Amino acid sequence: MTPMTATRPILLLILAALPLSEGKVAERTAGEDEFPALQLLPPGSVVEGISLPRYEQHRVTALITAKKMMVISRREVRMNGIRSFLYAPDGGETTCVQLTEAKYDFRTKLMHSLAPPVALLHPRYTVRGSSVVFSNATHCGLVKGPVSTTFRLNADANVR
Repeated sequence: MTPMTATRPILLLILAALPLSEGKVAERTAGEDEFPALQLLPPGSVVEGISLPRYEQHRVTALITAKKMMVISRREVRMNGIRSFLYAPDGGETTCVQLTEAKYDFRTKLMHSLAPPVALLHPRYTVRGSSVVFSNATHCGLVKGPVSTTFRLNADANVR
């Protein structure tokens, strides 16, 4: 048997396996409502020091950072030590949401706090409460009480 004819059976085995491999790769790609990397991590996986930016039209509009993230499924994670930064569209003021522990659903794009306290920090106000549900996509949410809010007025503003 020549070296060329000896490689033919190996080449045929490789070619025969290609459709199977292609199916496995398609299984592992992310769906529209899934985070692109979660299909590579099995449920229960823990990742430390994560950063999840949200982009719209080549601009970062939000950023979630967490000390730890545990994969629950391809669509849902549980995090602790969370800071979520919501950037103003005009590049102005940034709101920071601080959470002790929360779950995030990539399908609904909602963050649900799981443990108190929660805080929203903005240059013009601070809100502290026991829980929060919010969306990084819409920059909207609800703080549940008891809630305390502190407003900071601009020193140059005329107050009547």
